Amino acid sequence: MDTIPHDDFTLVTPGKAAEEQCRRMMAEGSKENRRLLDQLTDKPFGGKITGSFIYSHPPDYIGRPTMHYSKQDWQSLLQEMKQMGLDTVIYQAAVWSEIQESSYPSKMFKSYKTWDSLGPLCDAVAAEGFTLYMGGLGNMIGFDPNVSAAALAHDCEEQLACFTELLDYRGGFHGFYFSPETGFPGQRQPERESKLNTYFKSVCEGVKALCPGLPILASPGTYYYPGQEQEIYDFLLSLLQGVPIDYMAPQDSIGVFANQLRYLRPSFEIWEKVCQATGMHLWVNVESFERADVNTQSDFVPADFDRLAYQLYNANQVGEKIISWEVPYFYSALAGERGIKLRQAYMDSLARGER
Repeated sequence: MDTIPHDDFTLVTPGKAAEEQCRRMMAEGSKENRRLLDQLTDKPFGGKITGSFIYSHPPDYIGRPTMHYSKQDWQSLLQEMKQMGLDTVIYQAAVWSEIQESSYPSKMFKSYKTWDSLGPLCDAVAAEGFTLYMGGLGNMIGFDPNVSAAALAHDCEEQLACFTELLDYRGGFHGFYFSPETGFPGQRQPERESKLNTYFKSVCEGVKALCPGLPILASPGTYYYPGQEQEIYDFLLSLLQGVPIDYMAPQDSIGVFANQLRYLRPSFEIWEKVCQATGMHLWVNVESFERADVNTQSDFVPADFDRLAYQLYNANQVGEKIISWEVPYFYSALAGERGIKLRQAYMDSLARGER
């Protein structure tokens, strides 16, 4: 990963070493997704977004920063989402390790750049009647193939220290979002899987001990490899077996091209089996965006609605609830003409009863 400084915060990007692979995935994914959509004979119906991720700022593009939002600013944003039928928001991370930023005045992370964002958010959530899942310590540790048990144990301590501080806002949120993500790397990695399983258990059990009954949500990536369905299932089960996560909301990963439309059904059949084996409720995180560039401040653009409609149709077959990454930006004029078109097309589809 590389970083890009912005006037008020720092962004992380894939870095030059990953650029060729990203562009190759973009080219292939765009071609295959368009081929499938052009071959559809029936219009895909069903699937309604009822939750969205929010944040202080996106980790890897400018988006719609909220660090300086007042309660009224947050209420205005929530009202925009309420008009679309949303009732749930997930705050991605209260603290972010790699860029050393905190969205609340932390004693644990007092050396980080700090904003006082969570109080106004919690007040607005209460005023607008939303459900809020509060993210804790965000980082990229789950993607490190060489991560040590000691590093994971240290991060677990920091995760629980962060959550302990977030309990000061306990009346303002209704669940915990486990921020670190991961995904199937293309092959089994038994030693790493065991270490990650211990880490996931330790963090989630620690949260449950500190706040009994609080539901936990997670949203890992969906990295699909045709012909490796059993390996993917075994990898995910190895990571998640015995971990007290209540709601599993895997990203469909269409927007980052780690998955393709033609593989939505088989990739989510795997997640169905994982949730059946672990007792987790299955939600779906539908990506409403598309990677359009690499290593810039604005790598992502809103999706075309015909692509999104197919994602929603598939998500509706398996998920108890459909959420999406950052509705407030990608369905708005802040994302340009594409954002205006996406919001209007989605709202028109709702009005016609198609969702």
